[in-house]
Amino acid sequence: MEGAGASNVSHAAQTRGMDSADEEPELPSAIQDLIRRLEDKGEPIRWLPKLSGPEFRDFFSDRARTITGWRSQVRLRILEAIGNCNTFEDLEVKSFCGEEISAFTASEWELILRGFRYSTVLRVINVDNLKWSSDAEVESLCSQLGRILNSSSVTHLTIDNCRLSARCFLNLASGLREHADSKLQSLDLYEAWEDSSAVKHVADMINCATRLETMSLGYKHDMEEETVGILSQALIQSSSLKELYLDNVKWGATLLLKALAGDDGNRSINRLWLKRMDRLGGCLRELLTSNPSLKEVTLDNLRMSPEEWRQLGEFIRGRATATTICVNCSLDENDTIDWKSIEALASAASSDVKDPTVKLRLSISWDHQLMLSMNLLGRVLRGEINSLKSFSLSTNEESLINQGFLRFNQETPESILWMNGKTGETSALKELKLYVGDMFFWKYGRKGGWMDLLCCLRGNTSLTHLDLSNNALDEKEFRDLMGLLQVNLTLQEIDVSNTSWTRDGKEALIQEALKQNQKRATYMTVFREAKLTFGDAKAGRLFLCGFPKAGKTKLCQTLMRIVQGKSWFGNKYHELWRTRGIEVELLQNNDKGHISIWDLAGQGIFRTLQNVLFPQTSNFCVFLFVYSPFCKETSSNKPESCFQTELEEWLSFITSSTRVTGHNRPQVLVVISHKDKAKSNSLTWADSIVDELMEKFAKSINLHFIQECFHVDARKKKQVIPLKNVIFEIFEKLWSEKSPRVPHLCSQLISLLVTNTKKNKSCPLWPYKKFHDFCAPSLTQFISSSSIHVVDHSRIMKSIISYLNDVGSIVYIPNLDYIIVDPNWLTNTLLGELVALGQTFQAQEFESSHKPMSHNLYTSKDGFVSESVFARLIDEFLEKQPSDQRGVDRELLENILINLDLCFKLEDTSQYFIPSFIPEPASMEKQKHREVEHVDSMAWETRGETSKFLGIRIQCQDKITMSLTAAFFPCFQMFMRRKLISEMHVSKEMVTCSRHYQRLFLDGHEIYVEQGTSHNYVDVLMLCSKHKSRSEALQYVMKHIVEVLISFCASSKGCPGVELMLGVIQTRCVEMLIPSHLRGAILIEELKSKFIHSIDDKLEDIPLDRSHLVEEEFFHYEHSWPSIKGYTSVIFERARDLLWESDVEAVVNGVRQKRMEQLESLQQGLIQQLESLQRGLIEVKNDLIHSYPENENMATDSNFLDMKDSNQPSSRCSSWVSTSVENRGTQLLLERIDEVEKNLGQKVDGVDERLRSVQSILERLQMKMEQIFSLQQELQSKLSDFMSKVDRIVEYSQTFQQSRTPKRPYVTDDVGLFYRVNSLLHVGKTVRLQLMCESATGFHSVKDQEGLKIRVDRYNSSWIRKTIEISYKIMYYAAKAGLDMTLGLGQAIPEWADLKSDIVDLVGISNCDRSAFLKGGESMELKEAWLRIQQTLAPINYSAIFKLYQVKYVRLELGGHAWVCEECMNKGLRTGILLGN
Repeated sequence: MEGAGASNVSHAAQTRGMDSADEEPELPSAIQDLIRRLEDKGEPIRWLPKLSGPEFRDFFSDRARTITGWRSQVRLRILEAIGNCNTFEDLEVKSFCGEEISAFTASEWELILRGFRYSTVLRVINVDNLKWSSDAEVESLCSQLGRILNSSSVTHLTIDNCRLSARCFLNLASGLREHADSKLQSLDLYEAWEDSSAVKHVADMINCATRLETMSLGYKHDMEEETVGILSQALIQSSSLKELYLDNVKWGATLLLKALAGDDGNRSINRLWLKRMDRLGGCLRELLTSNPSLKEVTLDNLRMSPEEWRQLGEFIRGRATATTICVNCSLDENDTIDWKSIEALASAASSDVKDPTVKLRLSISWDHQLMLSMNLLGRVLRGEINSLKSFSLSTNEESLINQGFLRFNQETPESILWMNGKTGETSALKELKLYVGDMFFWKYGRKGGWMDLLCCLRGNTSLTHLDLSNNALDEKEFRDLMGLLQVNLTLQEIDVSNTSWTRDGKEALIQEALKQNQKRATYMTVFREAKLTFGDAKAGRLFLCGFPKAGKTKLCQTLMRIVQGKSWFGNKYHELWRTRGIEVELLQNNDKGHISIWDLAGQGIFRTLQNVLFPQTSNFCVFLFVYSPFCKETSSNKPESCFQTELEEWLSFITSSTRVTGHNRPQVLVVISHKDKAKSNSLTWADSIVDELMEKFAKSINLHFIQECFHVDARKKKQVIPLKNVIFEIFEKLWSEKSPRVPHLCSQLISLLVTNTKKNKSCPLWPYKKFHDFCAPSLTQFISSSSIHVVDHSRIMKSIISYLNDVGSIVYIPNLDYIIVDPNWLTNTLLGELVALGQTFQAQEFESSHKPMSHNLYTSKDGFVSESVFARLIDEFLEKQPSDQRGVDRELLENILINLDLCFKLEDTSQYFIPSFIPEPASMEKQKHREVEHVDSMAWETRGETSKFLGIRIQCQDKITMSLTAAFFPCFQMFMRRKLISEMHVSKEMVTCSRHYQRLFLDGHEIYVEQGTSHNYVDVLMLCSKHKSRSEALQYVMKHIVEVLISFCASSKGCPGVELMLGVIQTRCVEMLIPSHLRGAILIEELKSKFIHSIDDKLEDIPLDRSHLVEEEFFHYEHSWPSIKGYTSVIFERARDLLWESDVEAVVNGVRQKRMEQLESLQQGLIQQLESLQRGLIEVKNDLIHSYPENENMATDSNFLDMKDSNQPSSRCSSWVSTSVENRGTQLLLERIDEVEKNLGQKVDGVDERLRSVQSILERLQMKMEQIFSLQQELQSKLSDFMSKVDRIVEYSQTFQQSRTPKRPYVTDDVGLFYRVNSLLHVGKTVRLQLMCESATGFHSVKDQEGLKIRVDRYNSSWIRKTIEISYKIMYYAAKAGLDMTLGLGQAIPEWADLKSDIVDLVGISNCDRSAFLKGGESMELKEAWLRIQQTLAPINYSAIFKLYQVKYVRLELGGHAWVCEECMNKGLRTGILLGN
């Protein structure tokens, strides 16, 4: 260990000043970045990239003595920087030296590790898969690691697959022994010691680590009982130990019984994990009954008989003290863990009186296992097996598909999960996790596993957690799930991470639905506890919507006349009256149902209020869109395009404002009014538009076809009656299909409230006590006398209020002491009137000089008004109210507006923010430039020369059918301001609101949240803190702004029908605060797609003559932003700088996963080729035996050429690294991916930790590559053997082979290779003689080879025939060996049946007599044929005519000399497997 490396250090020290002959070039970017970060000039480095990687290979080669000159100085500088760096949290020894400890000398290790000894941030030491050349060097390393354990803050030590000596463990234990205050909490030892003599030192380490909480052991070798006793005593004495993991430990049962069982066993360990161990049945039963400290026991792929599992189940049911038993089973093809064992355990542990304790995790790969698993799940959900509190099922989808599982379409049962008439209320299952990918049974089949699952869960009252992560889920499944949440109130958590739902906004809608369900579950539980009787809810709402003067109010009046016989006085007055806000009337209130009409004002100024008060569910809602084709101002018909514009706008409003409730889409009818003014009764012009929008909104709206009865004169009862009948039929259908169960008490209260408010309009708000007194008689009526005194009346009143508020019968505003019992007062009288007043409001403001201003229409650019203006607005409203209206004053109204997020007050300035009530300035010039105007008021206050900017766009997933309604942004501003001030304790001065944006100063960041002009998006613009990285800034803004906004949008106060997606904004646009409608932005998924496509393109064109790929050329795809007139020219930004770290990681992992799939495919192909080639070898060997019986027992090696000029390398040189051109290319590709990962880890803060989590992927790739290279090496060896044997069949003499003459001829007539030559050859015909490339990777024809034309006559026809025969023999055995496609011959080889017949025809004998032919006297003629060929080819320029070049392989087994094509020659030269002559 002291050899070259030591001299390397001294040499580097002596050559600080280099002469001009050794001038230092510019360092690679990876080296520069590493040094900068190590020397604390860049992002802090938390873990070291692998110095054995390709980007560092020139400075950290395995052969240190080859590193001299300026490279040795760089090497020394890096080692010194590592030793001086104090930011490392993870010390992975393999990162320094690869796998060879001798890559560094003892002095270099001393230099490297000195900085770790007193580190206060170091947490992990990982020693795995190391190799050493002497005991001294590994013992020296362990001694230094022991010194680190002695003085540092290390909490985790892992030794994996390093068989260390007892001396090594002594060195490690010494460090812990001398460190009385050791912080070591976790010790993992897998195949860690050389022999059992080291165990006493392991025990010493356990005793010295007084804070040790987790111990992991993996050792598959035998160990004496005495040694096991030493280890068990250490475990018994460790009072801090909480978790014990044993993996594949032969002596595990003995250790467990000694250390944990009995009265003197360890009592601090409460979690036990046992993996891949045999015959633990009796041991487990003893542990589970004698050790009360064990709370969680995991049994991971244990090998026990079904009877042992059954006995264990009985112990779990009756006597086990552990509260959780986790059973993990990975079922392979042979069912190593018998399925009967699983059922035996589950059935035996089932109990009707004891809470379930078993968590079952199944991983399956075979179709019959899938069906058995689903049957077991069905029994659990039906309540037949109650031992499982958690069930997890994951499948290997690729394996199932490869088995042809999709063919089970006709074989699957009618229902995969059938309930057998049971509701599932007796099920005890708490958690369910399913990963089945995009499987057939999941979506389709006769019924589909997905629909079966939902049916099972509709009546389930036990399942609280459902995990659907990583599955392929689409729109249909989303609506199915949302439909389930309408009836299942038990589910509390649903995990849909890593699905498309997390990207398109559906996840937020699911979480909001769960939140609402918890509220519903609370009051429904109270109702059940009170033993209230339940009945069907038959309440619905009819919404009239459309633009102004469409006839909505007149239609409402006519419907009221029809249903209630109500007459409307003062029709002249009502014709002039225009609806303000929302006007609510009760259409029907009887035993058949309750239907209210909500007449929505058509003017856009009321849309904010309508959104705030809009029902958040489409259940039992019918929307009537009323359209007038007649324009009163022009006394003529409107253009047909107006109909589409108005209908599309309202459909978007309905979609965006109603929460998704399964497949219950809002019902929308289109009514065409003013039939009396129509020139024609035909509605053909409207049908085509409705058809188009029906298709466009199909996912979210149930838009009905226009019927004849939908064309009405709204004043005529006779014309409206058929429309009324259709409306009532729709309600009756909805009630019959989807009616939920509600307490009769609530239904009666709804009816009583309607009757009361109609009689008493003067008191729209009731104090809480009055409302309680109103409900008291009904409570007495519906609560039984036996439970009237035990029911908590305060809880039941809260539940009644919550329910009535949810269905819209009352309006309950938290933090308000009143309950609004007349919703029409709030929606129409108060808010509608305030908006109307605000549009025409004139206020008198005073300047500082107190000179009065002229009375003008009051406007506010930023939405603020002074306290005096606000007071005058409220006073003007109060003056218009009836004198007998009680309980309504300015303070109450102010509280209502504030709690509805329609207003807030700045206490320090006494200003009110009411953007929904006060209009913007109406100047035409300002209206044209509103976008620029509000941007002019935005400016970065904390900007500096090195400021970093980032921008996120949160936009509607579908800009056509969805929009962020007018109320969304004002309400979000109020909500955000209140949240920041009350929950995050942000100073009020740090939150500034304006009409179209909100500015925040948070944690050193300056942030603008700005509403898009199109109402399709919100932009979050950020100037990052100079003290935080871009990564940290992004994490902060995502958590505190973006995720909050998405959650708010999904809530009842937002736009619960909108699905939001994330995009990134051009950085320059953020920096310059360019107006939102001009900013460049792209969806993250779209940018990722382009990024991946760019990588794929580069992967296809990687030049193999490059030692490594420069990062900028591979992972630095640059997105092009178009120019913005007046602001920027075309700009390019790296996708990696725009994307999230997790997205970059996803791209990298996607590339690796794709490469893994390609490698697996390549591996399978190689295996098939190898098997086929093996069969071909057997064939040719048999033929040789028949041809040359005397050589029957000859060794394989004798078949290789004995070339004296071959430079045969050592055995180490034949490693998989340099097996073939293809191997080198694949290896380089992986090195490039690995290099990019390293650079990512160095340059992007935070991504390093995530990338470390994919280490298993890299290891799998490495293992797969080694497997493939091994296969390729074996294949190449067998191919060489095969070709040698074929040459013997052809009877090439050794003398001829050594003459370096091409030996792969074939003849063609230019019509088809080989195929028709045999039958068409005749005297006087011209043929073409061609030669194959003789590459070691496989002979093949040469593209565009001219060849040599030969005239066949009596003189040469015989040897031409023999040449054809030679070609056929070669082709025959190639086809037998399955090499036809492998060697690139393509159509050169005829169909196999034809080839056999041609061979037979050629030699004139049957196929079964082949061996006799091979042994026959043809050899002399073949030799004569070859002599003729040699004489013909002697003066020929091979490179010109045949495009072949003579080369020599560096290894004998590759074939010695050969004639190869230019492409194979270049590949061979680049990879070093051949030399040119």
